[in-house]
Amino acid sequence: MDSECLALLPAVCLVLADPKQSPPDDTSLEKLLDWFKELHSQSNGQVLLQHQPCLLEFISSVCTSKTTDHAILAFTLKLTGLLAATTQGFHLLEEGGLLVSVFEREAWCVCDHWEDASVRSGWLQGLLNMLKHQQALDFIRGNGLIKVILQLQNDRSLFVACLANQLLVHILNFLTSSNMTNGSDAVGSSELSLRPDWVSVSSEIMNAVVEALSSEDHPQVLQGLRLLSLVLSQCGEPIRSTLWKDVLVPLEVLVNRGSESLMKTLITVLQAAVRTPLLSQSEYKVEVLLEAMLGDGNRKEHFQCAALILKLEKCPEVLKRKAMNIILLPLQCVSTQPQAEKEIIVVLKEQLSQKASCISLLMQSLSSLAELAHTKYLFEDISIHSVTSSVVLLLRMCSGHCPSSLLHINAFTHLIGCCKVQRCGLDTLGALSVYEENVDLRKDIFGVLLDCLQSPDSHATVMKKTFQAIKRWIVECLPFPDLLQFISHDLFPVLEKRLCDLRWEVRDSTLEFITQLTAALNGYSGFTEALHNSGMVSVLLSSLADAEGYVRASAVAAVGEAVTVSFHIVNNNNLLEEALVQMMSVLSQDTEGFPRRAVVKVFTSWLRGSHPITALDSSLSSVLSLGGNDFDWEVKMHTLELAEMLMEKTLTCCPYAIQNFGSSEETHFTQALSRLKAYGLFDLLLNSLFDCDRPVCEKACGLLVKLRTLTAETADLNHSAFVLNVCGNRWENEVQRRCLKKQPAKASVCVTNLVSKSDEGTDCDLHCSRNISLYKILQILDLDDMQRMLTLSSDHVVNSPRSLMEDILSAAQQSEENIVDCY
Repeated sequence: MDSECLALLPAVCLVLADPKQSPPDDTSLEKLLDWFKELHSQSNGQVLLQHQPCLLEFISSVCTSKTTDHAILAFTLKLTGLLAATTQGFHLLEEGGLLVSVFEREAWCVCDHWEDASVRSGWLQGLLNMLKHQQALDFIRGNGLIKVILQLQNDRSLFVACLANQLLVHILNFLTSSNMTNGSDAVGSSELSLRPDWVSVSSEIMNAVVEALSSEDHPQVLQGLRLLSLVLSQCGEPIRSTLWKDVLVPLEVLVNRGSESLMKTLITVLQAAVRTPLLSQSEYKVEVLLEAMLGDGNRKEHFQCAALILKLEKCPEVLKRKAMNIILLPLQCVSTQPQAEKEIIVVLKEQLSQKASCISLLMQSLSSLAELAHTKYLFEDISIHSVTSSVVLLLRMCSGHCPSSLLHINAFTHLIGCCKVQRCGLDTLGALSVYEENVDLRKDIFGVLLDCLQSPDSHATVMKKTFQAIKRWIVECLPFPDLLQFISHDLFPVLEKRLCDLRWEVRDSTLEFITQLTAALNGYSGFTEALHNSGMVSVLLSSLADAEGYVRASAVAAVGEAVTVSFHIVNNNNLLEEALVQMMSVLSQDTEGFPRRAVVKVFTSWLRGSHPITALDSSLSSVLSLGGNDFDWEVKMHTLELAEMLMEKTLTCCPYAIQNFGSSEETHFTQALSRLKAYGLFDLLLNSLFDCDRPVCEKACGLLVKLRTLTAETADLNHSAFVLNVCGNRWENEVQRRCLKKQPAKASVCVTNLVSKSDEGTDCDLHCSRNISLYKILQILDLDDMQRMLTLSSDHVVNSPRSLMEDILSAAQQSEENIVDCY
């Protein structure tokens, strides 16, 4: 492929360099550049440039043209940097003066090319591609390009500014890796030992960061902070600590100023600093800066800062506790009397009186609390019991219950029916289930959750969050006394009511919850009986006829789980039979794909379970047949997953040893294969191998390869017990084609050894009546080659470099023809 592409390259370069031609789209140029990168990695820049002089001509032509398209110019800049990434390629380009021509910004400014952001971006990317050796850094320094890169750091294009920052960090890293006298990463452990001209490079960059942080220009300060953050996270010592010392004074000024617009960026900088050894050295004041940003919680920005500090992976425990106290204030303020200074309470009252800030502060408080609970954070100075009570009280307020101890009445009016706070509160309440201190609050918690489910005004998304919280509390509190009483008398009646809700989303969420709850309580004493005695199973079966396809799919999953937990019940046959009848009806008659997919997945889960496979024997062949011929490719994929599970269950149950068969083992193995044949599994796999959907073919091919390996190791067995009829299948033509290809001289004669022993001596034409053993079919089909082709993307030919180049040349040819037609 590469040789064919290289043959096309000179013509492609001529087309790209011609300003009269319309340039290819950006995607095509990026794909072409990717091919150059791959080619360059396989050889080196010198070989490519020496054997393809058209590249040098192309670069020279683009540089000297004043009418080059911006996209072609940007492509050329990136390509030149890539070719100069090796010392050999660099010298070849430098000898002809091309490097200076390409990266001299003044030339592009004259032609107004520099005004285009793609050209500036290509210029930076070209330098980034080139900076792989010392000569490249000398070139950047010697031509005064550091100054240009620093200017681009404040570019009006955010993409260009970010790329400039990346290049500056790359330069600093290059200086560190090439010239450190000591490789230790300890703070201040080594000093830069650079050539004098390189010292000026690092000094110029560091001074620019200090200048940016000291500036009154907000965008310049932001870019300076972003570069500082990148240096802290990506550069090693001594660059990191040296720069931190230089910026510490202006950084302290910015932190103490408390600008809201800089808050997140400053936290990002400090977060990067916390992850370095700078945190452990008091002279670098990382912890002091964090505490200064946190303040005393009397400003809105301090709550945002507290939330961000709690997300830090490495944070001093004292600081985390202070942030925790601040972040919980809004929650405590609307539910109980907070323990805080009067000044802070006044600020909170003012902010809670405004709807937007009230909701924002409470969600911040709740989400931070939930994140800490997920890590099982130990609340040493705070009672988790009182915190959980505050969350319960807040949820009651959202449902319209006004507590008498409410500190600020305006907050209550903002909270009634507020879905955002409800969803956040329910997530937090679910997360708090991990704390044993909340056990005695269980009754209040289940009470407020049931209120959310029973309320006709509850939003569908609130219902879903409520179900998740209930499940977490039930699972975390197991076992507890009154569970079955709560489920049977309190929960199931509400669920039955919600299954009749007019909103399909609520019905769907309810069925998903029942499925999850049933799976979670599988094996819990008394739950299965409660499920049956409550009449919930009948309600689930009736939901299979719901008007909405998503709901029917969820109902299938719920019924499947109900059957699974009921296998140990003696009188379970009626439920299984009714479930099988209804599910086969869904698989064969439902007009939507989701329910049919769910049916096949349920059969797979049943097979995966521990119940005997014989309970499903009567339906498996129908499921494989219907699923394999479904028009929905996902149904076919799930059917193949069912087939894989069936193969695993059937073949692994055979007491045979591959390397040493006895007569008993041969019988068991033959019976297992015959059983799979009776299910129609072999026909399913072979038909799926030639399906119109590539993922289906790929999956079937993988299973057939497994089957081929197994039958090849047992080739001495009698395979006449599992022969297949060629006629009427998708794979008939392929088998016949491969037969004829193997014996072209006998085009009208069947290969005798393909037919089973019972058919030997008959007419050898591959008529529909011919039966071929599975073993022979798997040998005829070139499964390895098919598997290799199927792993390729469906558009691998269209997106190949050769196809791309041919498209570029074809577009140019059509353009010339159109010009002729016009005349």
